[in-house]
Amino acid sequence: MRKIYECILILILFLVADVAFSQRIISPVPGTWSNKQSLILNTCDGSECFYSYSGTDPLTSGFAYDGPVLIDETGDVTVRVVSVKGDKKEELSVTFTVQESENTYAADTVENAFVSKICENPMIVYSLGTVIQIPEKFRYALGDGAKPFQNGRVLSLAPGNRLSRYLPCIVTDGDSRWRFVIFVSGGEAGVLAKKNVPFEVNGWNEFVWKGEKLIYCIDDGMWSADNNPKYLDRTVPHVVRWQSVAYEKGNPVQAFLLPAMPRIETRYLKKDKGPVTFTILGDSRYRMELLSSDVSGDVPGNVGLFAQAMFDTFDGDAIGGKAVFALYCDGVYQGTLSADYSIDNQPPLMPEFVSNTNTYYARSSVDVRIFSESGSEVYYAVSNPVEVDETNMDDNEALDAITVGNYHVYGGIPIRLKSGSDKAQFYKVCAYATDAAGNVSATSEYRVVIDEFNYYLDPTVSGLGADGSKNHPFNSFAKALEVINKGRFSRFYVSGTVDLPLSETVISSNCEFISVKDARFVLPPTGSVTLQTASLSAKNCVFEKEAGDETMPSNGMFFKLENAAVSFDSCEIVGVFGQNGTVFNASSSVLDFISSGVTVQSDAYACGVSSTDSKVSGRDSYFTAIAQTAVNFSVQGGLFELRSSDCKVVSHLGRIAELTRTNARITGTTYTGEFDNKVSAILPIWQDEKTLMLENSDNTTAGFN
Repeated sequence: MRKIYECILILILFLVADVAFSQRIISPVPGTWSNKQSLILNTCDGSECFYSYSGTDPLTSGFAYDGPVLIDETGDVTVRVVSVKGDKKEELSVTFTVQESENTYAADTVENAFVSKICENPMIVYSLGTVIQIPEKFRYALGDGAKPFQNGRVLSLAPGNRLSRYLPCIVTDGDSRWRFVIFVSGGEAGVLAKKNVPFEVNGWNEFVWKGEKLIYCIDDGMWSADNNPKYLDRTVPHVVRWQSVAYEKGNPVQAFLLPAMPRIETRYLKKDKGPVTFTILGDSRYRMELLSSDVSGDVPGNVGLFAQAMFDTFDGDAIGGKAVFALYCDGVYQGTLSADYSIDNQPPLMPEFVSNTNTYYARSSVDVRIFSESGSEVYYAVSNPVEVDETNMDDNEALDAITVGNYHVYGGIPIRLKSGSDKAQFYKVCAYATDAAGNVSATSEYRVVIDEFNYYLDPTVSGLGADGSKNHPFNSFAKALEVINKGRFSRFYVSGTVDLPLSETVISSNCEFISVKDARFVLPPTGSVTLQTASLSAKNCVFEKEAGDETMPSNGMFFKLENAAVSFDSCEIVGVFGQNGTVFNASSSVLDFISSGVTVQSDAYACGVSSTDSKVSGRDSYFTAIAQTAVNFSVQGGLFELRSSDCKVVSHLGRIAELTRTNARITGTTYTGEFDNKVSAILPIWQDEKTLMLENSDNTTAGFN
């Protein structure tokens, strides 16, 4: 591809600062891109450049750079560039990666057309009066470095723009990242009419006579051929006259009016927003030529002379600095004038959230701070807390639909997001920034689930980085127990087999266990679980106590309840003991069984529930006791209820329940006794005279005489 613009500043080259070698390479830049890249160098300082991208020395086996060129390489690519100007030589290199992605967008879509275009040629030539359409589904950022991304849109410039430049653009659809360069043409060439005169004006005030065989005078002064520099006061106009050195009456005399030095006026369409117009205020014969703009990638050139120039830039970009113009009067160079300007069409960077937790799941109230770039003002809004659980806390579609409240100015004080009930609370915080020019950033979003109560337990995982969250569950009951006894309530979603400690486990705070996948708690023969002024509820879980042997005899206890409460829903509780054993031993407590089963087995004596001054209830459940002497329930005081359940003893001597000074209700329950010898006068329910049977109906008996 041939060079589009040539930088020719022959007469005034000394006015243009050298381009720093470090700013030489406009494209490519380091990064990973989804399209091939172009090589674009800044050669406006007159340097000769040579390049290679095969690892060879550019000066010996490279190519001479004469304009933008496609680097037709993928994978890891290193471009070497050597710049030579006079006795200065310096080498630069850039390494980047191209991972081309397939264009999967439908053939008739703007997305397909856009991706195809920039993959075919990573440089787009923008001509005034046209547009560049970046699909709305994409996000784009103009320039290199930390530039803000914003939603795709139609990009265009004011028709009078005279600023010619190379402007990098990065576009992403969330997965792929394409980088290309927009070349902005400076518009049609202006009038180029330079008059030949026998003198030069340098820097407005220096007058140098160049005429041969000619004499001159200034403002009716003495005629002279002196070619030494003379100082002119350019706050007022001057007339220069000249004629042949052979002075004779009637010789033709030519004249040139040097007007007073003008000034450059800048006007904005609106405050700090482009375009900006530079106008010459002075003699109407003045015209100007752009020398430099202070804009990265600009390509000032000899494109003609104008009475007025305009700078504009695309939405999403900001430019500014000092524009330097060469001024001509009737084509005669006079000097330079400059004007400061700033066009801010670039929104601030999106605000950043910093919280006292670095995870999506927080275990306590969260403090959130918002930071933005200097000079911007931040507005934020917070959603109401939304209760979430295992089924929806990762449902992005549902969480996306949650709206935030009204926006307020952020004053720098941390935003406190509080924990709520025993359910996990989801919060969404949104924030945007505005700048002095009225640009508005894209909206940042912070999401967090504050969950003091819900944890995950899975012994099959490694436990590395375990915090009890869904993605990093605990892998031992010991870690779970620490959490349980620290708080007022905790809920555990359990997977797999959980081994309980060898000794007594004391639970002193409220907890709940819910099976996610085959949750099974195994208690060793020497272990037991004690609940002290606490509650335990379980759903779809299995609890087992293993039988002891000579090396590890059973301690005869499974659950001990002291001013506690247990609730089992769709659970299996199995206690296998040595000589004697009781699954539940409760005092001043509450036991509730729903669609659950309790099985106890030992050699001599086995009891499912032994309670004192407690409330014991079972619905749609079954209870089995197996031993020489077996009883499902031994209840002293309190309340006892059985509804629609099955109770069974397998023993030499056994009863379903022994009730002492108890209020009881039993309905729809089956009593079954399997005895090794036929016995007589054994009732399934024994009660003393202080027991009050409040309800006793629809019960059936088998195996009892």
